[in-house]
Amino acid sequence: MDSQSVPSSETMDSPAHIVKVLYIMIRREIEAVLRPLGLTPQQGQALHALSQSPGLTNTELEHQLMIEKSSVTSLMNGMEKKGWITRRSHPEDARMRQNELTEAGQQMNRSAHAAVEEVKLRSRNALTDEELRQLTGLLSKLHQVYRQS
Repeated sequence: MDSQSVPSSETMDSPAHIVKVLYIMIRREIEAVLRPLGLTPQQGQALHALSQSPGLTNTELEHQLMIEKSSVTSLMNGMEKKGWITRRSHPEDARMRQNELTEAGQQMNRSAHAAVEEVKLRSRNALTDEELRQLTGLLSKLHQVYRQS
């Protein structure tokens, strides 16, 4: 399957496969709406995480974003160079650094959030409220299965 093709309905027979295909399709749309802002999806996720929890350390971001330590370091270095974050020493451990959004980072997060919400709205609009509740419940149930392993 090349990177642009979508599998036929005959191959869409397992929940894992459907989730994978949907993830890829939604991620492509998110990449497309973030690209004009000069953002990658990982930068957008980091901005969002820092807007929700100012002062996260690289280790905390590593766990939240589910990426490697070296990737977080590179991500934070790039975002600092762009003026989106500042870093300060952790009050309890001077070896650790806390990351916080600057005003420019907060503005970029608002722009990214609005763009990503437009993409997410397509999914929400395709389902009734009841269907959305059912889908969320079922996906949450599967998430718990894999989270415990």
